[in-house]
Amino acid sequence: MGTTLLWFQDNWFSLLQTIGIIGSLVFTGVSLRQETHSRRASDLLTLTEHHRDLWQEVYCRPGLGRIYAEEVDLISSPVTVAEERFLNEVIVHFHTAWQLVSQGSLLSLETMRVDARTFFMLPIPQAVWKQTKANRDSKFVHFIEKCLQDTKS
Repeated sequence: MGTTLLWFQDNWFSLLQTIGIIGSLVFTGVSLRQETHSRRASDLLTLTEHHRDLWQEVYCRPGLGRIYAEEVDLISSPVTVAEERFLNEVIVHFHTAWQLVSQGSLLSLETMRVDARTFFMLPIPQAVWKQTKANRDSKFVHFIEKCLQDTKS
């Protein structure tokens, strides 16, 4: 017992420092984890808000309703400038969502795949995608192309 007390007398400050350092590391880890979870939830809420605002345009501008058509004759009625602009915004929105998913957001990659596949298989979105994909992030292009391939197979 005397040896332990003697050791404690000689090393109490080092022991206290060590406990303080370990405690602060644990506290920092817990705080970082909570902050990451909060940030992900905030990112999801922001993306949802942008999603709602973006798609609200389709309801406010009836000329955009054609983008949902499953059969469109793009030769007799090519993609309009308004449709192309809107779809470029949608593609940027998809890219943002894909980035969030890639960073471990609360979004599901499988949900993202289904949404991309469903949307980019429509004739007008597909035409704008084919026309603009060369100017986009190559990893994102690969993701969308893989989604489209999965539909064909």
